[in-house]
Amino acid sequence: MAANQYGTAEFAEGLELLKKSAEAGYIEAQLTLGHVHAQVHVLPNAFQEAARWYQGAAERGHPMAQDRLADLYMLGRGVSQSDAQAFSWYARTAAQAYAMAQCNLAYMQAQGLGTAANQEAATSLYLQAAAQGEARAYFNLGLRYAAGWGAPKNLIHASAWMSNAARLNYPTAKTELEELHAQLTAMERIQVRELSAIIESNFDALQLRLGRMPGVTASIETYRQIVEDNFASLSVADFSIDASIRMQHTHTQAARDTGLLQPNPPTLINPQPRIFTVTEFISKTEAAHLMALALLNIKPASENTRDQLSQEQTAFTGHSAKFHLVYCDAVIRNLERRIAAAFNLPVEHVEPISVLRYQRSDLYAPHVDYFDASRLEYNRRIGDNSGQRIASFLVYLHAPEAGGETQYLKLNLKVAGRTRMALCHFNMTPTGETDPMTLHAGEPVLEGEKWLARTTLREKPLF
Repeated sequence: MAANQYGTAEFAEGLELLKKSAEAGYIEAQLTLGHVHAQVHVLPNAFQEAARWYQGAAERGHPMAQDRLADLYMLGRGVSQSDAQAFSWYARTAAQAYAMAQCNLAYMQAQGLGTAANQEAATSLYLQAAAQGEARAYFNLGLRYAAGWGAPKNLIHASAWMSNAARLNYPTAKTELEELHAQLTAMERIQVRELSAIIESNFDALQLRLGRMPGVTASIETYRQIVEDNFASLSVADFSIDASIRMQHTHTQAARDTGLLQPNPPTLINPQPRIFTVTEFISKTEAAHLMALALLNIKPASENTRDQLSQEQTAFTGHSAKFHLVYCDAVIRNLERRIAAAFNLPVEHVEPISVLRYQRSDLYAPHVDYFDASRLEYNRRIGDNSGQRIASFLVYLHAPEAGGETQYLKLNLKVAGRTRMALCHFNMTPTGETDPMTLHAGEPVLEGEKWLARTTLREKPLF
């Protein structure tokens, strides 16, 4: 709120009280101080202080502090950039049997971030999270059993996992399930329904057992043993958390050398301003995860904080969510790197990613993404010296069934999106001037929903 924001006496007083509590050893105050310094960049040595307070709480076993410290290592803010250190801190949280952390670590294991890529280890981590009823794990196991990544390829098993993800309304799971079902016989679909019900009831049994044992989560080892024993009662060898059991009848190399996304080369669709697309820029895993994260705090555009100095902030009629620093993870950081590489810029130039959700009739009115002179001056006054937005990026997490094209009005050019396709353009001319030819709009969605992840890239590092 304005009454206690940075620069007010109330903020300064609150910060001092937090410091006293943190220095006295109160772990939640240490975590909160980490959050404050991670978000209020104008504080002295902001990221170094964020890392210091996060580390203090992380070393004492606080899972959120470990998670945030890992993120700082991926970014290289306040600490030396190190994916290996990030992997190590994420692993500490996963070892405490947090399903979300197990999924994050599985993603890093699958992508080879901070460690050698290991699809078997990734699948084992997703199985650990699935044993706790995590929808993201169900979804990823559906994909992995369908492809044979770290698990025996089996469409019945894939469909059973995906069915449970769809039951929990995990993004795009219903679409994936339909595609899997199309490859099955009627008898195999019956087997899927039976196995899916068994997986669901297995988790229900775990909930009942834990409900009879208040306080069991205080002991990580006891909790983990109960979860794994319950999951083992499924008696499906291909679902074993132990990869050596799961893979003993598998002779394919798919588990070890596939699953890594290789974006296609860019396709130039306009030379000046330079506009290009990249098909399959983002994986199914990444697209669904960004949608799931956005759903946690997505709001109608009319309810979001309005930035009256930016035309683009008042032109959108749908829903939006932005991923600020303390809500980011390895998936977002890896995507930021891929975006930066597409424009041959350092990752420090990428603005925070936001997600836009268009439903029927939603649109984005004509706008440009670059700043005008008044906005640049305002940015400088508030300490933002990263300069102009020199390029724009968006990727279709989910394309609509009809409508929703991106129209470049002065070029008489319409681009119809496809799921997982990126659309990119430069906002500047070759001589370094803002290019009014980049005026563009999001056409109304006619059928279905359109989900975009979007960002812009600055001429200088943001931090």
